Amino acid sequence: MITSLTRNWWIQLIRGVLALVLGITALVAPSTNLTLAVFLVAAFAIADGAMNITTGLGLREHSGSKNLFVGSGTAFIVLGLIVLFWPSITVTALVLLFGLWLIASGALVAYGASTLRTVVPNVWVMGAVGVAIAVLGLGLVVFGPSSIENFLPFAGWFGVIVGLIMIVVSFRLRSDAAQLPDSQAPDGV
Repeated sequence: MITSLTRNWWIQLIRGVLALVLGITALVAPSTNLTLAVFLVAAFAIADGAMNITTGLGLREHSGSKNLFVGSGTAFIVLGLIVLFWPSITVTALVLLFGLWLIASGALVAYGASTLRTVVPNVWVMGAVGVAIAVLGLGLVVFGPSSIENFLPFAGWFGVIVGLIMIVVSFRLRSDAAQLPDSQAPDGV
């Protein structure tokens, strides 16, 4: 699994840049409205789903993990499309969908950490981030904000923080990829 992750380090970079851009957009948007919130949640869920599918398809040696990534990626894309094409979505529905997506994403990150614990030092940090993401999602589902003014800054800061973490992780993976034997090193690294 670690070979596949390091070989495809650029997937995490794309996810990080997308999360960062969407987060900044939410924070500096001239007006806060439901249309922007819907677009941000839908775009990130679809992109995150596509990246999970790409990651899963690259996991040849771990069929259980492969199915988990492809299945969750498909679910994230469906979620993004539901949010995008639901023209009369309410703030409550948007927050619930975003919260459920965070719970699933956090669980997936924590699962990834548990499978990498024997090959990655300090993987507990990744597990802790996964648990924190899931807890944030649970908090949104249970105590969701009642207005869009509260939702957009939360989504913005979430995107910025997670985007920066993903970018740092991607460069760590790229560094690790350079240390793989030549038969396992990705092209162009």
